[in-house]
Amino acid sequence: MTWIITGASRGLGRHLSLQLAGRGARVLACARDAARLAEVAQAHPDRIVPLEIDLADAAQIGPRLAAALARETHVDGLVNNAGFGAYRPFVEHTAAESIALVQVNLTAAIQCCHAVLPRLLAQRSGHIVNIGSDIGRRPLANMAVYAAAKHGLAGFSGSLLREVKGHGIKVTLVNPGIIDTDFGGAAEGSRDEAWSLRPAALAALIVQLIEQPGNLVVDEATVHPLGQDGF
Repeated sequence: MTWIITGASRGLGRHLSLQLAGRGARVLACARDAARLAEVAQAHPDRIVPLEIDLADAAQIGPRLAAALARETHVDGLVNNAGFGAYRPFVEHTAAESIALVQVNLTAAIQCCHAVLPRLLAQRSGHIVNIGSDIGRRPLANMAVYAAAKHGLAGFSGSLLREVKGHGIKVTLVNPGIIDTDFGGAAEGSRDEAWSLRPAALAALIVQLIEQPGNLVVDEATVHPLGQDGF
């Protein structure tokens, strides 16, 4: 079992990489921070393969994934997890920040799918998991560009599923609420468990989704901590 996971150096991507590797999977762990990736790989050096990619650089994605895929005999799936957000009024975003938000949260996921999907189609099997956000379905003030990107990811995921499911390929969109990670400049472990999802628990849920029997697909799942306001 081989999975590609973006944003694997921290937060949800790190926990998901560790859990899948702990279950015997080979994980191509993608992120821009080589030092953090190396730390993640140390937990399972025989199964976690660090793959340094800066998803903000669109030109890197296709060639680096193609080179990595050329070394793999089989690919079970892709988790597009990488993302970042900025909580402030739209007019305070620079044009460069807005472009970067869309690139990392939406365009990079599309590029990763474009790189991996031919292999899955040839196999007639595989699973793509896109990590969206509840904000993509219930927009929040002061996160306009992030909300737009995640809303776009929802549309992309739904359309892609209907295109490829006849070829034996699943696409699942996961929309988490608040997660206790360093998203938005916080530190993992700083948020109260009552109103923020623990990344390890969310990773365990994603593992359950991808381990569903072959004839079942969860097309979309929204997950909130019970104490989160406003959902």
